[in-house]
Amino acid sequence: KMNSDGRIPGKLYIQFVMGVKNAMPVDRDVFDYYVKTVKRLAPDAQWCAAGIGKDQITLNDWAVSAGGHARTGLEDNVRLDRETLAPSNAALVKRVVELCDKYERPVATWQQAREILELRPS
Repeated sequence: KMNSDGRIPGKLYIQFVMGVKNAMPVDRDVFDYYVKTVKRLAPDAQWCAAGIGKDQITLNDWAVSAGGHARTGLEDNVRLDRETLAPSNAALVKRVVELCDKYERPVATWQQAREILELRPS
């Protein structure tokens, strides 16, 4: 309602961050509830999901398969797996690209990502 009546202007971009201690758990039922709620209350909103640490790839998978966007990067996770440090953000992005291929979802260019987030062109 705050968006539709103008108190929160512009397009909504909603982000679910799961796996933070004492916050939203990494639970598929919880995730599905939030996605359904966003679609019901703000059907035009863009949304993404992020998982912290080992849960990053799980949330990336859930988000891409459910039609949302995925947040990834060294800010939230420094490992590719339990034994392997991620050498770069690009290595983590590559995993999300593979998920997009798996679910036949397009991968945004950096320009498209800035547009989705309503950031000024660089």
